[in-house]
Amino acid sequence: TGPTGPTGEIGPTGATGATGATGPTGTTGITGPIGVTGPTGITGPTGPTGTTGATGTIGITGPTGPTGTVGPVGEVGATGATGPTGEAGPTGATGETGATGTTGATGATGAAGATGPTGEIGPTGTTGPTGATGPTGPIPDDIFASYINTQFPLVRGTQLSFFPDVQDPTGNITQTSLEQISLAPGYYLISYKISALFSTANYLQITPFYNGTSHLETGVYFATATNGSTVCGSAYLILYAPAATTLSFNYSGSANATDGEFNLTILKLRRFA
Repeated sequence: TGPTGPTGEIGPTGATGATGATGPTGTTGITGPIGVTGPTGITGPTGPTGTTGATGTIGITGPTGPTGTVGPVGEVGATGATGPTGEAGPTGATGETGATGTTGATGATGAAGATGPTGEIGPTGTTGPTGATGPTGPIPDDIFASYINTQFPLVRGTQLSFFPDVQDPTGNITQTSLEQISLAPGYYLISYKISALFSTANYLQITPFYNGTSHLETGVYFATATNGSTVCGSAYLILYAPAATTLSFNYSGSANATDGEFNLTILKLRRFA
């Protein structure tokens, strides 16, 4: 295709075409805002005041009528005459008192009558005030003792041995051997502590013995898991001895132990039933 030639001149404008049909009426637009209210007009002048009518005249007061006359007071009548006093009558004659007669002989005592029924019991009288409290009697001395042992071996199946530390002079708490204590009847507070050394892993079991039997429930148990461990434990109990009894402590651990230490304190309580 060859090159585009130059643009030609614009031709004359053609005749106007016929008017097309009228399009449909568009929707009514939004009503515009109401205009501002205009200022209030000036108040007109007040009209002229009417004249007040004349006051009428007051009528004349009529004359007061005359007061009537008071009537006369009547006269007081005359007092009548007093009658005469009558004469006193004569005094009556006084009678003479006769002579007192002699006292008659006392009659014999009559038989005792039957006993009458017992009368009702009268109300209880008020309770008198409470007397002063007497002085408190002397407080008795406490009864106690203590025992100890150190650096001793614990041998399985034997009783612990211990030595007196504080002794009881009353005889209620008496050591009868290195392993046993005799207790008189009564209540006692017992406290004890035990410690020892195991060369290998083992367990410690201490069981008190009193009133003829072992008491595991008031014992001490301690187990170790490593070699060369120290075991220890303590316990407190109220011991009731209805009769004289022997107190001792049994060792039933899993092996013998060394470096044992034992402390025991016994206090007798002031209670007897």
